[in-house]
This record gives sequence, structure tokens and C-alpha cells, in this order.
Amino acid sequence: MQIGDTLPTVASIFLLLLVGYAAKRFGALKASDASVVNSLVVNLTMPAFIFVSIHSRPIKPGMLQAPIVGFVMEMVVMGLAYLMAILLRLDRRTTAALMLVSAFGNTGFLGYPVVTAAFPDDKNALLCAVMFDEFAMALALNSVGVAVATAASGTKFEWGNVLEFLRSPLFPATIVSLLLRNVAIPRFLISTLEYLAAGTVPLAMISIGLSLSTGAVRNYPRAIAVALVLKMIVLPSLVWLTVPAINADKIVRQVAILESSMPSAVFSGVIASRFGANGAFAAAAIFVLTLCSVIFIPLMLTLIT
Repeated sequence: MQIGDTLPTVASIFLLLLVGYAAKRFGALKASDASVVNSLVVNLTMPAFIFVSIHSRPIKPGMLQAPIVGFVMEMVVMGLAYLMAILLRLDRRTTAALMLVSAFGNTGFLGYPVVTAAFPDDKNALLCAVMFDEFAMALALNSVGVAVATAASGTKFEWGNVLEFLRSPLFPATIVSLLLRNVAIPRFLISTLEYLAAGTVPLAMISIGLSLSTGAVRNYPRAIAVALVLKMIVLPSLVWLTVPAINADKIVRQVAILESSMPSAVFSGVIASRFGANGAFAAAAIFVLTLCSVIFIPLMLTLIT
């Protein structure tokens, strides 16, 4: 990875995010348009992106172990967030939202483009990112994250919420792609999927830009600061310290650290709002952490090279 070549590409990715945000601010697009863009990404372009990233790629043991390390460290950070919420005397709903935005990162919509830019010549990097995103983040957010949010609201956790995620296009696409990764696929089908996959990066970043909102930033300065430290510094540091224990290839370790340094997942705000946690706080934290990632991600890229 040549950091001098990578940073301009990462900068261009973040410019796409600003394009989405500016389009909303100046009326070219509406915030509600993000749902349409998200549908295109989740149902069409990202499943294709996952398939072409996995097909014909060998699965190395470290690619399966790194998500386990990521998941364990996410649980540690959730515990730290809970303790900090007690110190800050946050209410239950805000405590749950703090736990979500501190632990779960935007490892798909933002992580995939960043990993693509950071490791353009290593096709295994994207496979590492897909494994980390689906098994360390998405599955955990849609199970543990939902449980935390529902507990804060006083409602009962239902396993149907997890099954809803398992039926969504992204998780089945990952499983199917893994099962078919050594199966010969006609070239015209691969080309079609590659055309679809090419839309993932611009659409995902524009969607994030449309979703950003200042919301209640001024109402929760200390809690947002805690989320920033836990998500952007503590979590990647913990992964950095623990991932060498699995004796994985260098690329697996680098991708795991980079993915863990992504800002809070936009979907963590959706989970917070939908299941009874403080959605306003989650949205504000996501906004601040995503903007700060413009500094933190290039810094992390410099550190891991």
C-alpha cells in the first residue's frame, strides 16, 4: 500500500459524501431520497459488489478469525460506553444509543470504498472487509444492538428482528458468494455484476451525505465526545493490540484495524430509533464522527503502513 497514492483516492471518496450532503443542503436532493439510494445499494449494487469481491478468492484462516476479534472488542467497547454513561448520568435511552454508536462502525457503506482505495492491488483485502463487515459488525448490530436498544425502551427482544436481517439481501449474498466462490461463472454474468458493483462506492457515499444531520449535536457534547474517543481511538487500538494473536497475514490485520476505525454506522442510528433508544443522539453522534473520520481514517492509514 502506497500511502501517497492512497490518500488522494480516500479524499475523493469523502468528496462524494460532501456531494450528497451539499445536494441536500442546496435542494438538488432531499433527505428522503436517501431511502431510494439505500435501496439501490442494499438490494442491487452491494450484493454484486460482495459477489465479485469474493468469487475466485481463497479464504484464509485469519479472514475467519479477525471478525471474532472484532466482535469481542466491540463488546468490550460497549461495556466501556455503559460505564461512561453511568459517569455522565445519561438516561437509559441515551445510554443504549451511546453503546451502539461507540461499538458499531460503517464497515460496509464506508469501509468497502476505503479498503478498495487503500489496497487497490490486493484483491484479498475486499474479501477481508466483507467478512469483517458481515460477521463482526452487521450480524452483531442486528442481534446484540437490537437487544440493547429494546432493553432501553422496556420492550421485549424478539428473534424475528435478527431473522429480518438474515433475510436481507446482503447477508444471503455473502453466504451464496462464499458457497460459489470456486464455481465457474460465465464471463458475461461476471461482467454484468461488475457493472452493478461499480455503482456501490458513489451511491453509498452520496447516501451517507444525504443521511447526515446536525440534529441534537449541541444537546449532547460530552456524550458525543465519549463516542468519538471510544469509536475512533479505543476500538481500533484494541483491535490493533489483539489481532496479532490470531497470527493472520499482514493484509488481514491491516483491514481489520482499518475497518474497526470506521465512524459510527448510519444503520446504528436506524436501530436506535426503530427499537426505542435515543435516535436523536445517535444521529448527532453519527454526523460528528463521520465528519471527524475525514481526519482519523487518513491518520489510521498512515499508522498501519
